[in-house]
Amino acid sequence: MESSVLHSLQHILNLILLVLSTYLIYSTVMALKGFRNLPRSNNKCHERVSVIIPARNEQSNIGECLRAILDQLREEDEVIVVDDSSEDSTFEVALRSCDCRCKLVKLLYKPPDWTGKSWACYLGYLHSTGDVLIFIDADTIVRDGGINAICSLLERFDAVSQVPWIKCETLSCGAVEVAFTSLLRLTYPYWINKPSKSWLAGAFMAWRRNSYEEIGTHWIVRNSLVEDADLGKIASESGLSVSFFYAKYAQSTWVSSWRESLITLQRILSVRAPSKATALLLLMLFSAVSLFTYLMPLLVTYGLVNPTIGVVYVISTFGYASLSLHEIDMNPLSLFLAPIGLIIVGFSLFMARHGKIIWKGRELCTN
Repeated sequence: MESSVLHSLQHILNLILLVLSTYLIYSTVMALKGFRNLPRSNNKCHERVSVIIPARNEQSNIGECLRAILDQLREEDEVIVVDDSSEDSTFEVALRSCDCRCKLVKLLYKPPDWTGKSWACYLGYLHSTGDVLIFIDADTIVRDGGINAICSLLERFDAVSQVPWIKCETLSCGAVEVAFTSLLRLTYPYWINKPSKSWLAGAFMAWRRNSYEEIGTHWIVRNSLVEDADLGKIASESGLSVSFFYAKYAQSTWVSSWRESLITLQRILSVRAPSKATALLLLMLFSAVSLFTYLMPLLVTYGLVNPTIGVVYVISTFGYASLSLHEIDMNPLSLFLAPIGLIIVGFSLFMARHGKIIWKGRELCTN
């Protein structure tokens, strides 16, 4: 009797692993095809550009960010730095890095029904005069040619953003980012533009001014914790054309520790977090996938998993995860810690609708 039950469990486990492997192989093929089909730029910009940089407590990043942008702007272009009530020397560092094409705006307060970044972006827009609006995070470095590249794509689209290119300097950052981007590609692929799946990434995002105004500017997402993604979704639902493009012009920094990853993901995932019961099931699923990956040699050794299926599962799992090398500048060893990162993502999803978090020195409610 016990042997029959064990035999049935072996069949079920092997079937589950085979289905997961097949899904991951299919997803890998579709992702490679999707990346290849994303639009490319022609690097020719014919419109006047306003670059808007919201910055809060970014004294270590704003100088390099500004200098990289100013090296690419023409005389008729402008950059607006909006210091969002920083508690450090962000404003002073920006002032030293600016030239006559800069406008510096220092905010002394934030309306209670606005998030800090949306308010800063909106004030930047109000001070801008360009036909093209390019929003750039202060911790993002745009390499030479990036401004022209993203501007040129607005000849075909109302709004665009680059597929995120993240610099991870720690193994924990790389592990969590691999897990998160892998899930993101499954749920909100960059190459699918239908309204239910459309979004944009605010680290390097450009809009036609009239299109941005048509959907309501950042005012329409004034209390959103993921204002960039919501702007893209609203634009697509309004019939505007939005798209990601694949390039490595803009590189952003991300988290540096497991704890920071947890807080950051809690904020990001809070907007579309499922119910507590669903989130718990997802956490259990992510934990099981992670354990299967690490324990596969033992499962095969003790005859619980067919050796061929076990090898295919491990290869398909890490093969799909390795697609994150398109999106992350990291130590390749982070790939082998990605299963732990997946558990962190699951726990962040479970916590996303519960309690408050501190972000950039401000308390945010995620209920």
